[in-house]
Amino acid sequence: MSDHEWVPNRPCVPFSLYLLCACGATSQVVLALRLRMGRPWAVVAACVAAMALAARGMGSASRATAAISRVVLAAGRFGRGTGEWRLMSERQGVCGTISVVHALEVTPASGPRTWVNERRRVALVAMEPERSDARAILAGSVCGSKDAMVRSGIDKVFAACGVAHLVAVSGGHIAIVGALVERLLGKTRLSPVVRTLVLLETTGLFVLFCGAPVSAVRSWLMCLVAFGSRVAGRRGHSLSAVCAVALGMVMVDPAVTGQVGFVLSVASVVWLCLLSPYFGYALRQVVARPRLPARVPRPVRHAVDAGVDFVRDTLSACLVAQFATAAITCSMFSQLSLVAPLANLVLALPFTVMVGAGMAVACLGGTPLAAVPLVPCDVAGTAVSWLLGWMSRLPYACVAASCDIAVAGMVTIGVTAAILVWWPTVRRGPMLAVTGSLAAVSLCLLLRWRFFSPARVCVLDVGQGDAILVQQGVSAVLVDAGPDQAAAAELARLHVMHIDAVVVTHMHDDHFGGVGDVLGEVPCDAVFVARGVRGNIPDEFGEELERHGREDVREVGLGDELEVGDFRLRVVWPEEPVDGSENADSIELALTYDDGSRTMSGLLTGDAEKDETAGAISAGRVGDVDFLKVGHHGSKVSVTQDEARELAPEVSVASAGAHNRYGHPSPECRRVLEHAGSRFLCTMDVGTVTLEPGERGVRVFTERSP
Repeated sequence: MSDHEWVPNRPCVPFSLYLLCACGATSQVVLALRLRMGRPWAVVAACVAAMALAARGMGSASRATAAISRVVLAAGRFGRGTGEWRLMSERQGVCGTISVVHALEVTPASGPRTWVNERRRVALVAMEPERSDARAILAGSVCGSKDAMVRSGIDKVFAACGVAHLVAVSGGHIAIVGALVERLLGKTRLSPVVRTLVLLETTGLFVLFCGAPVSAVRSWLMCLVAFGSRVAGRRGHSLSAVCAVALGMVMVDPAVTGQVGFVLSVASVVWLCLLSPYFGYALRQVVARPRLPARVPRPVRHAVDAGVDFVRDTLSACLVAQFATAAITCSMFSQLSLVAPLANLVLALPFTVMVGAGMAVACLGGTPLAAVPLVPCDVAGTAVSWLLGWMSRLPYACVAASCDIAVAGMVTIGVTAAILVWWPTVRRGPMLAVTGSLAAVSLCLLLRWRFFSPARVCVLDVGQGDAILVQQGVSAVLVDAGPDQAAAAELARLHVMHIDAVVVTHMHDDHFGGVGDVLGEVPCDAVFVARGVRGNIPDEFGEELERHGREDVREVGLGDELEVGDFRLRVVWPEEPVDGSENADSIELALTYDDGSRTMSGLLTGDAEKDETAGAISAGRVGDVDFLKVGHHGSKVSVTQDEARELAPEVSVASAGAHNRYGHPSPECRRVLEHAGSRFLCTMDVGTVTLEPGERGVRVFTERSP
């Protein structure tokens, strides 16, 4: 029977998988109770003592390594945080943060932690991660230190190519280290049990050396379970092992379910166990081994067959892992890499070489011999860096994508259940037809989002900040970028795949703080600021622009216009050059739209207040408008009664964050605008507000009901 005719057996789903799902679903409830009741899982954890101790010890090592294992006695201020950061922290059992005001005593750690941290420090010194991108990747892959990658921005290239897991130490790294150690142990006369113990100990030290991330702890504990089943004479079962390990880690610390790394790691392995055989079978049907002429030598035939099998197996694993984690990554990071399967396939060899040689550097760190394995590390790391840079620049290598995790998760589970129950036989013709149909539908959606977007103005819900999207067809401009990554997430939800320019109205971080995330996730052609601001750009803003190659900031002044399809954005304030440091320096834009059958007008104010708006009105630069983007988040000095009557907006939209400490929008602002006959909306109440031109006035859509 040829390889593409073989149909795999349907996998057995263990009861532990259902138990893990139930435990994970209730862990957040337990976490909430834990704040009042302590750790209710302590008794249950005793049933899995060995696993619990290992996970607990490695988890402690992870936290200690991240903090360089120092105990600090200090006076400080406690804060619970706000917004998405607070929600994510609470899911991980973190009540808040303490800003240290005065350190009273700093005590270095002692014992094994000191030795592990010292070896890690010596290895990092030998690797010199600041020297090049290749060395930064090496430090992240072998030592778990990503600081240099973050500073150089290459971490975002990894994310865009869907290979961030390569520098998140996990099962792949342990497999490489284990293979090297096993090859060395194979030359000894040690018994199989002793060799396995040495292998477990070595890989365990590697996990500790890397800072014990939860994905690596999970992988190592699976090795421990597999060894235990072998000693007990039981048949190995990967799906049961990952479920048992994950269940034990959740029992020890329910907050681990709030860590994205843990969820991604477990989901990937579970789905690989469930669907990897079937996906591999489907690829064998579609991608058959080539039929070589009879005169081709047998070694060449075997090499070609092995290469085809490697490609199919790698693609199968990548597709399954991406299918399993797409709902999580899209909801958390608002992007989806379309080159991930290709990137994982191409990087397999150079990355394996780099990690293997990097382990030699870690072992020889502090000695002259460490320079020897750095040579293949540099070659392989440079290849990885170049390949990732090339793939990240491919058209639509990474597209903005956002989804509701509950809905997308149920779809993923439903499709998986259907495959497991149905387990259909794959035929090449129908398979190619289905794949082609899906590709055609996806292409149509991409073309529609990129080239045929409707004419709209979207006041994005970005919390306590401003971000306004003006879009039609192939053109789009973003006015301000909010305080953080929220603007990029909203652009992903709205399927914005390209913006012509970002206009930053003034230099307050609630207007430029999200520029780095926007530039990192959505292609952008230009950045505009007010005339006179270019020489006064704050350092943090300038660093983000430099990181994304946007140092050539342009300036706009009074009377300048930006065209966005049939939209026109005309600068009506400020009148003179400014430095951008004050609210009064904000760019105000008069917006008009006319396509012959529909019209719309509006005023985008940034943080400008009543005096600036009065100046634009008195000069005749703006008058009656259909909508007003309320200035300074709806503060009590944002607009006067006379200005409201002069502008006469049908709709007024304020952008503010829930429970903000400023009390925005103010009741006075709301009353003034409503008294002028305007419908008042705020993003904290209704989410993103979309305004579209209509034949009889502006059409308004809100993300949620008021």
